[in-house]
Amino acid sequence: MAYLLDYIKSRWAPKGSVVTAGVPPEQRIEQVPVTPELIQRNLAASPAIPQDSGAMLYAALSDPFFIQTGPRVLAQQLIANGLNCELEPLVKLLTVLTQDVTRQMYIDAAPSRDGAIGIQLFPVSPEHDAKIAVLCSTDMHGLGKGVYPFHAVPANPTPGQTCGFYIRVVIKE
Repeated sequence: MAYLLDYIKSRWAPKGSVVTAGVPPEQRIEQVPVTPELIQRNLAASPAIPQDSGAMLYAALSDPFFIQTGPRVLAQQLIANGLNCELEPLVKLLTVLTQDVTRQMYIDAAPSRDGAIGIQLFPVSPEHDAKIAVLCSTDMHGLGKGVYPFHAVPANPTPGQTCGFYIRVVIKE
């Protein structure tokens, strides 16, 4: 898991008052923050995947090794172990789940950063949908536009689809 947070840190460099979590390895989380509810929410929006596969997906995503192998390898393993579905829809679902889990890992690690007050959302593209626009531009908690306290960061508003926003830690100045 240390690799994943280091990757996230290197990919989204700090700009202004928004910085990466910068959590030392000894303070990083030890368990993957995957829940049956997260899986079921995304599975329900993925009709090409057997809807009774939630337990198998949960077991696979609870093992931190999946982060190192990636969605395609994990999908191939699940199919080889008896999950009856096509590869590409499963890769898509596992990609969405991986992104949701890694985003949650980042959020969980962020409060350890000195002065961190919340998470700011930014649209992935200028052609984002109305839900993303509202989430990224509203000041619901008095912290600034698109800034949420750690406990109130919104989930991916489009289950089964890649999230339309990315996040950064906000530091109190």
